Amino acid sequence: LRKKRFVLFLDDIWEKVDLVEIGVPFPTTQNGCKVAFTTRSQAVCAHMGVEEPMEVKCLEENDAFDLFHKIVGQKTLGSDPEIPELARKVAKKCCGLPLALNVVGETMSCKRTKQEWYHTIDVMTSYAIEFYSMKDKIFPLLKYSYDNLEGEQVKSCLLYCALFPEDDRIPKEKLIGLWICEGIIDGSEGIEKAENKGYEIIGSLVRASLLMEVGWYRTECVYMHDVVREMALWIATDLGIQKEAFIVRASVGLHEMPKVEDWNVVRRMSLMNNKIHHLSGSPECLELTTLLLRRANLANISSEFFKSM
Repeated sequence: LRKKRFVLFLDDIWEKVDLVEIGVPFPTTQNGCKVAFTTRSQAVCAHMGVEEPMEVKCLEENDAFDLFHKIVGQKTLGSDPEIPELARKVAKKCCGLPLALNVVGETMSCKRTKQEWYHTIDVMTSYAIEFYSMKDKIFPLLKYSYDNLEGEQVKSCLLYCALFPEDDRIPKEKLIGLWICEGIIDGSEGIEKAENKGYEIIGSLVRASLLMEVGWYRTECVYMHDVVREMALWIATDLGIQKEAFIVRASVGLHEMPKVEDWNVVRRMSLMNNKIHHLSGSPECLELTTLLLRRANLANISSEFFKSM
């Protein structure tokens, strides 16, 4: 390659590639060579000396549906007059993520009854983990980003974010405060030091493309993509095996406590943003470490409720 002009493409890299070491001349304006690579890690971009990386964003709704339409195919979309509108709803559940649009589109391309499409919408709305294309094809690919995080502490902080409602803008300061209160971040050496650690962890998660930074009424917040959130819940429930270990029923319009088959396995529960006016009974959940009831509209909690926690 030393005597040639070339364009080298490297796909999905997770660590710095030493071009000189593998025999690739470093690209300069003089030799006219180019190296392009894709990665989910902003840190890799920095280590490779990229000053202005090009961020690939999720597709807008219409563009996402165009891609989904192409993959599903007109034959399936035309098999029932209701399917095109149902397909738009399914595509919307993929939240503009090309990977999800491709995998789900391929799965739905052979489903030509409206009942199958209604079922898919029900599953993706209530518990997307049960949609087999998610857990078999999408989540394992996304999990590689999770596996590459540095240390269990950072991983625990990411999984904690899945306790918040879908599409929630989570204030950084509030999130870090919860991490400290839960003991995920050690606050014994002072709150300022612990908060600084929290901001470092958020930075790591943003650079790994697992969280996004957003502004919300002059408040610094983070946002978790819906598909990443579902992946986090899948991991938190031992890859979907222990569904009740991590119960999240936030912003789903609950009027009472959800039914739980085995309280003994519940470790974290989020019932935020609901209409639960009364909590009664005495559930025996000795493993429970987190119960989030923010804006649940509670009016009364029985004296026995926390007795066996």
